[in-house]
Amino acid sequence: MRNILQILAIGLAFLFGSMIHANAQNVLFKRYIQVTDTIIDGGVKVAVSHDDAEQENDEMDSLEDDDIDAGWEGDPSDFNVLTCGLRFRDIFIPKGAVIDSAFIVISSHEGKTSTDVAELTIFGEKSGNAPTYTLDSLIDQRDLTNDSVVWTVNEEWGLWTTHRTVDVKSLVQEIIDLPDWQTGNPVNFIIKGKNQGVSTVENAREFESFENIADPGDGGDGQNHPERVPELFIYYTAPGNVEVTIAFTDSIVDGGEKFATSSDDAEQENDEMDSLTDDDIDAGWEGDPTDFNILTAGMIFRNIPLEPGTMIDSAFIYVSSHEAKTATDVAELTIKVEDSDSAATFTIDSLIDARPTMNDSIAWTVAEPWGLWTEHRTPDLKTLVQAMVDRPGWKKGNAISFIILGKNQGVSTVENAREWESYENIADPEDGGDGQNHPERVPRLRIYFNAATGVEKVDVFYNTLKVYPNPSANQDLTVEMPSAKPATLRLFHLNGQLVAEKETSFGKETILSTAKLNNGTYYLQVAQDGKYYTQKVVINN
Repeated sequence: MRNILQILAIGLAFLFGSMIHANAQNVLFKRYIQVTDTIIDGGVKVAVSHDDAEQENDEMDSLEDDDIDAGWEGDPSDFNVLTCGLRFRDIFIPKGAVIDSAFIVISSHEGKTSTDVAELTIFGEKSGNAPTYTLDSLIDQRDLTNDSVVWTVNEEWGLWTTHRTVDVKSLVQEIIDLPDWQTGNPVNFIIKGKNQGVSTVENAREFESFENIADPGDGGDGQNHPERVPELFIYYTAPGNVEVTIAFTDSIVDGGEKFATSSDDAEQENDEMDSLTDDDIDAGWEGDPTDFNILTAGMIFRNIPLEPGTMIDSAFIYVSSHEAKTATDVAELTIKVEDSDSAATFTIDSLIDARPTMNDSIAWTVAEPWGLWTEHRTPDLKTLVQAMVDRPGWKKGNAISFIILGKNQGVSTVENAREWESYENIADPEDGGDGQNHPERVPRLRIYFNAATGVEKVDVFYNTLKVYPNPSANQDLTVEMPSAKPATLRLFHLNGQLVAEKETSFGKETILSTAKLNNGTYYLQVAQDGKYYTQKVVINN
């Protein structure tokens, strides 16, 4: 577990990192970890107590407790509704940010069985600069956010095991949208229990407080444990450009010269495939009285570096519009994922909507105005990505194929379709473009996930490798990597099949044999030092 100094260092790194990258392109993601008011002063552990609090019925409890209780105590002779508050300081989120997901992570203070069901409701305090708690005012009398989220806790808890709330992004969003919000202000969460009726069990949960002195009477050691302090994780999209994060498709750069492969994005009009080398992708419905067209789009994102069973917090596809649209051009879209462990590329000979898909789907009704080359994103696709990484055949590095279905919306005087830049994105001059490839407009997939070591982000870099000779004619491939650190090389055919894999332990160069490979186009993926690189390779033996 991280110690308190590591956590503070991470927070400073993100703060200064946002300053350093403020002028970089496509900064769209930031992870934030906030530990509140347990601090270290001159090497001595000091616990302040006014940023967490507990209320029992209509009375405030001590502000210096070693744990926080939430829920209901339904003993026939002693009914107690428990309300608690957690205030997180120094939230460096700018005004105008879009919250992608947010969670509070806590450590249990007492073992509980699944019968101890706590029916909780989480609010935010409706204040852009929430004050600390006092014994003179009740927690539940504070001005609460309009929105709230229900958190029913019915799983078994051990002693000091880690748990997290449901997604509280709507509460954070409401707070940072308040007129008095400023970056660096605190955010306050209020967790209310309710009367669940007479019970033979204690329908309450107890978790470590910011002081978390671990009462020896509960099996603790009487010491402060910063690794058990409540933490707040917030993912957000900044209102401006900060850094390049997960974005990986098949428009790449080789030797400084831009070129684009075309087989991983595709478009279908009614029952016919469109060109695979189009400069844009259309989805939705064209309802001209003389020309009805249902548009279906497909996009494959390769080299997804997620382990099987990873817990997905949120996921979005970001696109850049290819044509301006008004709010009357309403596209009623449905997004699904292909039922395949690692999808094969698209072809002219096979329809997109003929591919098998998973059961779940996400509705995307696009009803807002779009400008030319403005950025937009889908709804949260986490259930679709979760279904993929939960597949028995999922492996780290596999591909995910998203299929975006339009439907017959009836006769229309407007074009109920949306157009966005393709992987090739050559920006057709007839549409106001300049005829050049723009990698910053290529569709991007962004995934936030929960890893064994905490909440993380997928960190796929939009970088390529030097691979030669390429195309290869009866010669092995030489691969130059960014550093001499250990690396894993994996070669995929366009159909998604893994055809070669190699581990290196030292040296910036390595050789890949192509003698047994069929002629064709492949993708080379290199994982090194926590980063992912890719390169298109052509074999012509």
